[in-house]
Amino acid sequence: MTVKLARWIDHLPPWISLGAIVSSGVFSPLELTVMAAPLVAASVVEARRWSVVRYRRFLELGALAALLLQIALRIGLVPTTVNTLFILCGIRLVLPREAPQRRQLLLMGFLLFLVTAIATFEMDFLFWALVWTAGACLVLLHQTWEASSALGRSLARPPPYRQVLGWTAASIVLASLCFLVLPRQTLGLRFFPWGVAGLSGSTAGLSDTVELLDKGPISGNREIVLRVIPAEKLNAERRARYEEAFELLRGITLEGLEGQRWEALWDTPQPPQFLASAFDWERRNAHPSLLGAELFVAPNPFGIIPLPMVGWVGPIPPPGMPLRRGAGGSTRWESPSRRPVPLKILVETEPPPGFVPSPRGARLERLTSTGKDTEAALAWSRRIAPEAMTPAGLSRRLAAELRAYAYTLDNPSGQALNPLQDFLERTRAGHCEYFASALALALRHRGVPARVVNGYRLGPWIEEGGYWLVTQNQAHSWVEYFDSEKRAWRIEDPTPASPAGGIGAETLWAAAQRWTDALRFRWDRHVMRFSDEDQMAGLTWIQTRASALPDWRPTRRIAVMVGCALAFLLALRALIRRFGGRSAPRPPRGPRGILALKPLLRWTEGRFPPAPGETARAWLARLADARPELQGQLRELANETDAVGYGGQKDAHLKHLAKEMARAFDRNG
Repeated sequence: MTVKLARWIDHLPPWISLGAIVSSGVFSPLELTVMAAPLVAASVVEARRWSVVRYRRFLELGALAALLLQIALRIGLVPTTVNTLFILCGIRLVLPREAPQRRQLLLMGFLLFLVTAIATFEMDFLFWALVWTAGACLVLLHQTWEASSALGRSLARPPPYRQVLGWTAASIVLASLCFLVLPRQTLGLRFFPWGVAGLSGSTAGLSDTVELLDKGPISGNREIVLRVIPAEKLNAERRARYEEAFELLRGITLEGLEGQRWEALWDTPQPPQFLASAFDWERRNAHPSLLGAELFVAPNPFGIIPLPMVGWVGPIPPPGMPLRRGAGGSTRWESPSRRPVPLKILVETEPPPGFVPSPRGARLERLTSTGKDTEAALAWSRRIAPEAMTPAGLSRRLAAELRAYAYTLDNPSGQALNPLQDFLERTRAGHCEYFASALALALRHRGVPARVVNGYRLGPWIEEGGYWLVTQNQAHSWVEYFDSEKRAWRIEDPTPASPAGGIGAETLWAAAQRWTDALRFRWDRHVMRFSDEDQMAGLTWIQTRASALPDWRPTRRIAVMVGCALAFLLALRALIRRFGGRSAPRPPRGPRGILALKPLLRWTEGRFPPAPGETARAWLARLADARPELQGQLRELANETDAVGYGGQKDAHLKHLAKEMARAFDRNG
């Protein structure tokens, strides 16, 4: 059994590395297939016990040809290196291998695993790191056992596989200490990302345009956008205030219209913000109208930071991560990060009263332009609200009518020649972009300045983590119109409520998802973002706690007494060793007093039972006289019994020898 297992232990390092690389999402499915092919072929050869030694030269030339082909195709340094290492692993696995070749396999597997360590920052890496550590310990233990057992003349002890857990735990402890102590370095590398979720027209997510034409069905997208972490413990009232303030998160404002396509413009004013600092953050509780939150913003291709629509917002960017204004009045990172970044914000829910200047001239003309083939919105609005109405009344009336339509991601009007007309007159079903576009165009046709806003709805509350989770599934579009009476921009969301469900639903699967996301968030926040500042903060915490301990120092008298007591004990120990002699040996135990010999006792109890007062060695010697062909094994068993009984040695090997001897007696009758 051990020999059969040993053949497959060498396959562990490359296979574990392949699993880690697959979980990282770095390489394409075609590249992963190329990587797995040599390992699959090696497994088939191992299972069939085929001998391919005579093809060794052809395999080596094939590996060289594969390397040259990849260089000629210019697929990149990293994929070429990884593919070549997998090919070499496959060749090494199908050829005869001794200890040096097995160590080479472990080294190549480690180099392949480093690709995952460099390219991913997700919590999945922790799982694969544990699996890799355990696998490497298993391989090293087996190789050490083989080397030691080859030197022995007697029956080999079983491989110490139980020590894998101890070695793995020790490696984790050592790695944790190095993680806490060593200087921090952040590379932020990610080679060859395979696609970006949320950008294609068939996947839910934020977009910097709204295009109704040629839209097919939209699939879900659970890619995380941000987590909203309140800066205080919430009761029911405070939680309701937060949810009201963060109900809609603005991403980008679309004012340009070309046909039925909404676009972001660079001259769109940014929503009102105020300058906030760390000092304001510390004093936020002194202002009842201020709400503080930390946005843990995930990387996104646009670098856009979704911010609340309510009141005034005061972002406090972290050091080294300045903000800038982008197209569509959006707020973006100056240099987008490849890791989640925390952004503290203060929200003034009751800003001082003020008026926004009414759009005039070219800006008013732009905000009331209706584009081509949009007359259906005017005809529809006149059927719903024919009389003259205020901007607020007209918007509420039209939005109420739209909310009676059906919400669907199937986009039944996406392939029509005029999607807007088909949506309003035939299907009356669509997703948020149809509802927002229809309302904004209807308001513009009636002379009300209006625009579409793309952003997110506030996601579900994750009780296990203490935050709201926003994914690309919460991507949303709504309308802002200018209320000439109030001289302010107003929000109108005409989209009906989507079907209930998702991660916030009260199901067992949803609860598991919430726990998983909470663990993933703690990994991102406390592991991936662990920096030199955190190290200094931890050291300061230790120093503060140490300084708070009572300053107790022993008096001179106590120190002298303790020193004299220690000197007396050391002298007494030396005298006992010199004049006390060795302790009396333990009385010999009979075979029935040694549990490890029970398998042998069961087979010999009938014809060779131990005599009263007979020692284990004497009994085994009597067995050897009766069975001369087993004298060598029985003599070794007697020596091992003495080592366990008098030398304090562990009885694992003795149990193994006793079982082997019991089988020998059984075979020979």
